[in-house]
Amino acid sequence: MSADRGKTIGEDVLTDQFGVEIFFRRWKVETPRALVLISHGASEHSGRYDRFACALNEAGFAAAAVDHRGHGRTAAATGAGLLGPGGGEAVVEDLHELRSAAESDVGSVVPTFVFGHSMGALIALAYLTRHSEGLVGAVLCGFPADLENTADVAALLAQAVEGGMRDQPFDALAQYDASPERRTPFDWLSRDEAEVDRYIADPMCGDDNPLTYGYVADLFSVATQAGEGLGSITCPILVIAGDQDPAGDLGAHPTALAKALSGAGVATDLRLYPGARHELLNETNRDEVTGDVVRWLAARLG
Repeated sequence: MSADRGKTIGEDVLTDQFGVEIFFRRWKVETPRALVLISHGASEHSGRYDRFACALNEAGFAAAAVDHRGHGRTAAATGAGLLGPGGGEAVVEDLHELRSAAESDVGSVVPTFVFGHSMGALIALAYLTRHSEGLVGAVLCGFPADLENTADVAALLAQAVEGGMRDQPFDALAQYDASPERRTPFDWLSRDEAEVDRYIADPMCGDDNPLTYGYVADLFSVATQAGEGLGSITCPILVIAGDQDPAGDLGAHPTALAKALSGAGVATDLRLYPGARHELLNETNRDEVTGDVVRWLAARLG
């Protein structure tokens, strides 16, 4: 057991089907009303979701969060910014293995949700097209891609990979650093300066933990497949984003995603938060966002 932000949590490792040791965290409650699986974003890790997970606990939800391949403490097994054996398919299936481990750990049959942020929302969307059966719902936060263009982006990245750049760093975050009045290169993450500084100071975040060309190419390949399989999703979805999030094209990408999901017959809710940037859970209105998410989850339980 260890403590993050003063809360005691569980830590464990699962060995996935490719033999890779995947690190994950657990936040337990004695009699959970449901379980929430958390899929984090690029160049960060599961420990940054402690405050959100504790809020879920207070509302009666158990939570579990994986350090994706190439990130956090799982990077010890794959290498920082690398996917390792199994590639993009494996990072999606790791979420399914987390689900099995977390549901078993809860010790009783409870409804399960998925929460994905940014890159983690891409992974979660791909997961939903394959494994949504039995889920009660999902929340996709800060969706960072235009589903209509993922195939083109994947093709360009594949060319770079074929040219020998697979394991070269790909600065996926620099494109969002456009404000001439910036205080730091990561102001686009949040209006809360303390949260931005915390991100920069975290040795498992930011510039010291870039993805590679191979990682991003595989992600966009998986995202392309997900965009073609939206009709297979069987659970309702809440899409949330800030309307000043450059990663989501100021709300355009999440809005287009919600429209595509609805068009595919998926029950979908969309909420854009005025003035908010990329990391809604670390924004100045984070309590509002967290409350909205908890209420949406609870409503799915009937």
